[in-house]
Amino acid sequence: MSIFQQRIQNVWQFLTGTTVRKLTMGLVAFVLGGTTLAVNWQTLFPEKSEPDRSISLDSPKDSSTVPRCLEFVSGHGIIPKGQHLWVALMTGSSAEGEKRITLVGKGEAVQTSAKGRGQWKVVQVNVGGATRINYHYRLFAILLSDEIHSMVVNSAVNVTDYDEKVVPAPGQARWRIEYGELPGERSDPVEVIRNGKDEKVCQPRSS
Repeated sequence: MSIFQQRIQNVWQFLTGTTVRKLTMGLVAFVLGGTTLAVNWQTLFPEKSEPDRSISLDSPKDSSTVPRCLEFVSGHGIIPKGQHLWVALMTGSSAEGEKRITLVGKGEAVQTSAKGRGQWKVVQVNVGGATRINYHYRLFAILLSDEIHSMVVNSAVNVTDYDEKVVPAPGQARWRIEYGELPGERSDPVEVIRNGKDEKVCQPRSS
């Protein structure tokens, strides 16, 4: 091979090598740029996730002091079709409290909003008896099946209204029905303290 041919070959190898390097660098830059763009796009426009619609009890707040009559107890979540939401009460703190469940309030919960996380409310919840001043209680929401709910609303066993024994009709009287155990999904409990006043129970009112 002549010197001239050798020089042409060297020039060709240099040019083709430069082209390959440029193509390789360009490909790497494209990939990195695409990855960065994808990350920035997810940061700027995150995918919308479905809201948490599980049942929670949000009012009253944990560790709060409450009157004997809570005009309403409320929370978030969607009540599933075929189920019924009630507010339940247990005497004592989580460390030393009783296990007996007391269903309280003026009947089952009402779904007040189905938007977003959903909202529900129970009205006229009695917390403890006349002498239960400064006692600790745990409040939680519990979902009951149609079968259990039917048993609850048709039961006249151990039903009182704290001060007077009654046989309540759903939505017309304030309930206090006690059970040793009830099957159903529960919210996290909220621990409250009855205030230091001897107060009356929730007074009847129109719906």
